[in-house]
Amino acid sequence: MKKGTVISIIISSLCLLAIPLTVLSFGLAIPTQFDETYYGELPYLFKRLKNGKEGKIIFVGNSAIAFGNRKDLIEKELNKEVVTFGLYGAIGTKAMMDLSKAGIKKGDIVVLSPEISEQGLSLYFSSENMWMAIDGHYDMLNYLAKDNKESMVGNFASFAAKKFDYMVKGKKPKVDGVYQQSSFNKDNQEVGYMTYNREYNYMVNGYDANSMVKFDVNYLNDEFIKYINDYCKYVKKKGAEVYYNFVPVNNLSVTSSKEDIDAFYDELNDRIMCPILGSPHNYIFDYEWFYDNNSHLNTAGTYIYNKQLIDDLKTVFKDSSPTNIGIPEKPDIPLPDYHDGDNSDLDCFNYEEEADGYVVTSLTEKGLEKTTVIIPSTYNEKPIISFDATVFQNSKTITEIVVPANIRTLADFSFKGCSNLTKLIIQHASPSLLNVGTSLLEEADNCYVYVKSDVYDIFANHYNWGYYRNKLKKY
Repeated sequence: MKKGTVISIIISSLCLLAIPLTVLSFGLAIPTQFDETYYGELPYLFKRLKNGKEGKIIFVGNSAIAFGNRKDLIEKELNKEVVTFGLYGAIGTKAMMDLSKAGIKKGDIVVLSPEISEQGLSLYFSSENMWMAIDGHYDMLNYLAKDNKESMVGNFASFAAKKFDYMVKGKKPKVDGVYQQSSFNKDNQEVGYMTYNREYNYMVNGYDANSMVKFDVNYLNDEFIKYINDYCKYVKKKGAEVYYNFVPVNNLSVTSSKEDIDAFYDELNDRIMCPILGSPHNYIFDYEWFYDNNSHLNTAGTYIYNKQLIDDLKTVFKDSSPTNIGIPEKPDIPLPDYHDGDNSDLDCFNYEEEADGYVVTSLTEKGLEKTTVIIPSTYNEKPIISFDATVFQNSKTITEIVVPANIRTLADFSFKGCSNLTKLIIQHASPSLLNVGTSLLEEADNCYVYVKSDVYDIFANHYNWGYYRNKLKKY
């Protein structure tokens, strides 16, 4: 065993020893449970990073890296080893920067690409998500910052309890769709980039209204800028170079003017200690290239993004050769399938027609008097696909709402002020069929989300719905 590996294990062990011995022994004795989930890809990325040779290109960031960067295309064009090191915004940009230090070597090119959001451009860290990501690979603890290690210690008991629950059931967490480790595999082998075929944009109206993109200079807080600059110093000390780059962004989601974007670029360029690779304007793409998130590309979209990325990297290498990546046609977006359902409360709502179906705009007088209300599935032989965030807000009478499978998105703050709401019943067969943000239950503290028992695990471990893990119940 290498000396560095021994030291890593010792330091990680000292961190774990801060946990009561009985809890620690119990937790470590439980076999790995989360390796098949989306989180389970992180140890593979980390291993590839550590084993990488000198002179490689490392992309560090969040899920936009996972959904966008094509290791195969970049390596072919630039003839350099590529490591993509981005997975999940809930883990935190800070942690991905810290973990990346394990594999930075002389001659490397590091490309730092945080997502354009308040969370992505911050020191946010989730120990709950990190435990699931490093399940069975506890040596990775060594590379986290001291305050994050302390947070991990405080959450170990909860993590061990989750693992124990799955072990007793004899089944690992269920997964489906793109959010699983196998999405990064080809012929049952991990390849370091996402191979799952994302066919087209299936967001309502082509964008996620819960995560609009704002190039806000206020996101560039002093703490995060200092962390970037300290990271730059570390990279340069290792004999490597570091650049800042922008992630792909859905044009329909951008709320900033051209002048605001330019001001964001100028502020960032003035304050960070590394060059910026390319212009943010060149990474704002048409909505047809995206998948389920304003920074998650579909498979066709990866070609236009990686071509731009390679062109910008060629300026670093002083390479004037043309980039031979063909851009496919924009994927057609079919009308969504819809289901017939319970329309008994049809007269409790008002509606407005959109291209893909109808949107519920408000409650009628009858609806205002209801305590339990079922959102209809169809209206005028078309699906009801969403409801405005204001429909139920501040209701003091409604205690239970049923959301049919045709609803494709839930707006943040939809139940703000609904103090008596206790049940939100979701009829969907998969969490991938219903987009949700992080503020759905804001000011609805008494409300729990009920999902079908056979898909409970999938919801609890989903990229978006996992945020509501502690609010989920089975029916």
